[in-house]
Amino acid sequence: MGGLYNILMRPPPKRSSPLAALPPAWAAPLAAAILVTLVYWPAREFQFLNWDDDKNFVYNPHFRGLGVVNLRWMFAAPHLGHYHPLTWLSLGLDYAIWGLDAAGFHLTNLLLHAANAALFCVVAARLVGGQPWAPLVAGLLFALHPLRVESVAWVSERRDVLSGLFYLLSVLAYLRAHQQGPRRRWLMVSLAAFTGGLLSKAVVVSLPVVLVALDWAVLRRRAWAEKLLYLALAAVAALVTLAVQPAGVAGAAGHVTALPLLRLELSLYALAFYLGKSVLPLGLFPQYVFPGGVAGWMAGAVVVAVTAVTVAVARRFPAALAAWACYVATLLPVLSIFRVDPQQFAADHHTYLATLPLALLGGAGLAALGQRRGAVAAVVLVTALAALTRAQLPVWRDPLSLWTRAVTGAPGSSVAHNNLGEALAGANRMAEALPHFEAAVGLRPNHAQAQYNLGRGLQQLGKLSEALPHFEQALAADPAFAQARNDLANCLARLGRLDAAFQHYQRALQDQPELADAHYNLANLLHGRRQFEEAIVHYRQSLRLKPELADAHSNWGVSLDALGRAAEAMEHYRQALAIDPRNAGAHNNLGLSMEAAGRLEEARSHYRQALRFDPRHPDAAANLARIEKR
Repeated sequence: MGGLYNILMRPPPKRSSPLAALPPAWAAPLAAAILVTLVYWPAREFQFLNWDDDKNFVYNPHFRGLGVVNLRWMFAAPHLGHYHPLTWLSLGLDYAIWGLDAAGFHLTNLLLHAANAALFCVVAARLVGGQPWAPLVAGLLFALHPLRVESVAWVSERRDVLSGLFYLLSVLAYLRAHQQGPRRRWLMVSLAAFTGGLLSKAVVVSLPVVLVALDWAVLRRRAWAEKLLYLALAAVAALVTLAVQPAGVAGAAGHVTALPLLRLELSLYALAFYLGKSVLPLGLFPQYVFPGGVAGWMAGAVVVAVTAVTVAVARRFPAALAAWACYVATLLPVLSIFRVDPQQFAADHHTYLATLPLALLGGAGLAALGQRRGAVAAVVLVTALAALTRAQLPVWRDPLSLWTRAVTGAPGSSVAHNNLGEALAGANRMAEALPHFEAAVGLRPNHAQAQYNLGRGLQQLGKLSEALPHFEQALAADPAFAQARNDLANCLARLGRLDAAFQHYQRALQDQPELADAHYNLANLLHGRRQFEEAIVHYRQSLRLKPELADAHSNWGVSLDALGRAAEAMEHYRQALAIDPRNAGAHNNLGLSMEAAGRLEEARSHYRQALRFDPRHPDAAANLARIEKR
C-alpha cells in the first residue's frame, strides 16, 4: 500500500526513453493522441443518428454558420433542455467547414478526444510517478476504454469531449499554480478554463470538489477561500441548467422529495453499475433498463462497502478516498436524484469525466508492479481495451445498427423500440417498423413520439381510421406536438372531415409557426376551398421554411392559374422543375400552361415527361391524348 501511495504522490523520475529525440514532456501525450486517433479512426465514417442528432443538426437551421444571427441563438437560446453555447460554437464552425457532412463532425469529436488523451497524460505526469510510462498508461486507460465510445462516436455528445478539454485544462492550470507558480496567473487560467467547461456542458460543476480532493490528497494544503470563485461559477451554471430544463425534467428536479426511495435506489445502482462497467467493460448498450428487485439495494451495499474501505485506508492511501469522492461527485449531477426514469437511469457517456480518477489509480497500480511486470500488464490491458473499443464502435455507425443493439440490451425500453422503428421506417421497411412502434406504446402508452410514429405508419399504409386514435393519444401526451397535429389533420382531410382538419392545421401553426409541412397542407386545403389568395400566403411560407419543397411551387402555380395569372404560374412550375426535374405534377401543370398559350409542342413534351416519371399520373395521359387529336 505504501509503495502505491508513493507512486501517486511523487513525480516520475527522469529516465531514458525510446522517444528520447522528442522533448520528454511531449512523448507520452503525443503517443496517446496518435494511438487514440488510430483506434477511433473508423468513427469518421459514421452517420448522424435519430437520437438528438436529427433534432440538433438535421432539422435545426439555427446553428448552421457563425453569422450574427447564429451566434445570438447559440448564446441566448437553450435547445432540448441544454445551455452550452461553446459547444454550439464548435458545431457552427464544423458546419462552416463541412456543411451537413456528418464525417466532419465526427472527425472533430475524434480529434478533441485525442487532445483530451494527450492532456490527461500531462495531468497524470504531475500525479503519477514510479515508472516513466505510467502517465501514458493512465491516459490510455481513460481514452481507449470502450465506455468512451458513446461520447466520441455520437455527434450530439460533442459537449462531453469539449467540456472535457476545458476541465482538464482547468485542473492542469490549478496544479501548475500550486506546484510551480506564479500562482495568481495560473489560477486565473484555471478559472477561465472552468468557465469554458461550464459553457460547454454543465456537468463540470463538480470541479470544485475535485480541486478540494487534490488539495487534500496531493498538494497537502487547505485553501477554501480560492474555491469560492469556482463555487460561484458552478452555482450560476446549476441555476441556468435548472431554468432551461423542459417542464417535465425541471419539475422532477424541483421535487427531490418525490419518490425518495426510488431516487436513492436508482442512484446507488448507477454508481455501482458504472464502477462495474469500468472494471469489466462487457455488455455495453446504448440503453439500459433498471432491473428492479433487490438489484438496487445490492448495489447500494457495494457503494457503502467501497466508501467504507476508502475511508478506512485514507490515512495510508488518501488517493483512494480522493478518487472515490471525485468519482461520486462528478456523477452526482447525472444521477436519478435529479431525474427519475428507470428506462434511462444510466448512459455510457456519463462516465467521461467521472472515471478519470479511476484511470489514475489504474496507472499507479500498474506502475507499482515494477518495470517489467507492470509494463507487460499495461500492454495487455491497453490492448484489450483497444480491441473492445474497436468492437463497440460499429454500434454507433448508423441508426439501424444503434437501435438493433439497443433493443437487444434493453428489450423493455420504449425509446429503443421506437427509435429502431424509426430507423426501419427510414429504410422503407415499414412492415418491420410497425411491431416496434406497437411495442413502444405497449411499454409506455404516454410516449408521444411512439404514438405519433405508429399513427404515421398506419397512415402510410392507408389505415386512416386506425391511425387517428394514435395521433390523438400523442397529442393527449403532448398537446404542443405540432407535427402530430399536422398529421392528424392530414388524416382527417383524407377522410373528408375538412373543417376539423382546418382547425388542427391552424392550431399546429399556433404551436409551431415555422412548421413548413403545416403551411403547405393548409395551403392545399385552402386551394381546395377556392381560397386561392389565402393558399398562396401559406405556399409562400412553406417555401420560405423549406425551399426544396417542389410541390409547393407547383401548387402555388395552380392557384395563380386559377386567379388568371398565367405568366406567374408558369414561372413557379419552372421553379418546381428546377428543384425536382422528375416532378410529374409540375410537368403536367406546365404542359397545361403551354397548351393554353398555344405552344403545343412544348406542352406535348411536358405531358410525356410527366408520364415518363409517373406512368400512372391521373391527368397527364388524358391531356396528352387530347393534344394529340388537335
